[in-house]
Amino acid sequence: MHIFKKITASFLVWRFLLFLIAFVSIYFLPIFGGRFPYADRVLEITHLPYWAWGWGNFDGVHYLRIAQDGYKAAYSQAFFPVFPVLIRLFSFIFPKDFSLNTTLYTDPSFFYSGLILSNVFFLSSLYLLFKLINIDFKKDIAFLSVIFLLAFPTSFYFGAIYTESLFLLLSVLSVYLIRSNKFVLAAIVIAVSTATRITGVLLIPLYLIEAFNSKKKINFVWALITPIGLLAYMCYLKTTVNDPLYFLTSQPFFGAQRSGNEIILLPQVIYRYFRIFLTTDIRSLAFFNAFIEFAFTIIPLGALIFLFKKVRFSYWFFSICTLLLGTFTGTFSSMPRYVLIPFVFILPQIVVVTRRYVKPFLFMSGLVAIVLVILFVRGYWIA
Repeated sequence: MHIFKKITASFLVWRFLLFLIAFVSIYFLPIFGGRFPYADRVLEITHLPYWAWGWGNFDGVHYLRIAQDGYKAAYSQAFFPVFPVLIRLFSFIFPKDFSLNTTLYTDPSFFYSGLILSNVFFLSSLYLLFKLINIDFKKDIAFLSVIFLLAFPTSFYFGAIYTESLFLLLSVLSVYLIRSNKFVLAAIVIAVSTATRITGVLLIPLYLIEAFNSKKKINFVWALITPIGLLAYMCYLKTTVNDPLYFLTSQPFFGAQRSGNEIILLPQVIYRYFRIFLTTDIRSLAFFNAFIEFAFTIIPLGALIFLFKKVRFSYWFFSICTLLLGTFTGTFSSMPRYVLIPFVFILPQIVVVTRRYVKPFLFMSGLVAIVLVILFVRGYWIA
């Protein structure tokens, strides 16, 4: 109970600081970027202040629209169904505005539902993460790992209306169940994760590696459960749009020069970014975006290579595959966000290696986080 209180207190401080940074963001960026659709129909309609509804920016508006209307909007099938389904289910505890024209606007109850769920999922994830790390490391390392995650520059996505917190919860829960030799339950959780994000399928090889290495006799037939979530969504897409891979082929319509029908290898993407650096004004937001996308890919990749022998192999394999999967569309766009889950599974090793430099790490990470939160809340693309 004591550690849960410490984790809860740390989470509440983190959440308060995020709202505080969001509150002052308007003084740094008075002009709202609004580089995404539906802000007026989904977020401002809540009549909450900008520092509150800003946590539904970008992907958040798509999840909220899907929660209310289903997959009516073109290309919205790029977003997996579990999170918006949960938002819809939980929204029933909030009163509906029956005077609202829901063909144009999204009922505010969905926003309240999405924001609360994201934060509850994240708090639950932090406690489970502590328990998972504590299997292999002492409590001080496990708790410091939680603090490192809270301080990570893009951890604010866990508190936004994104799938990050739900997918983190499912990932950590499935691995914790695996480490507790509860493979049947773990398979069910992984199945749900595969209908939450495409990276959920990468938990399947982690499951198989751990099952193979387990001293307990495992019936591998349970592994057949793990991809059911993704297969069900693919069947739905086949039925509705006649393309079971539409969650991939619709990606290019969301910009960022993504490829939806071919795999582009890492060296080609790195070359593309060097060209961006050489041809883009260093003072521009485009250069800044390219720089953080590049840094949030290459630095974690280097850390994974460096920590290869120090990290449990199943964790390392899952982390490196998750990191690389995000680059196969030909861009590092969204990598500052995609790197969060791989970062989680190498956290204790990072803590051990950098323990002497905790204060400088937290300080530098905090500075970067302030800049990124201000940009995100004010409607400028980060990831």
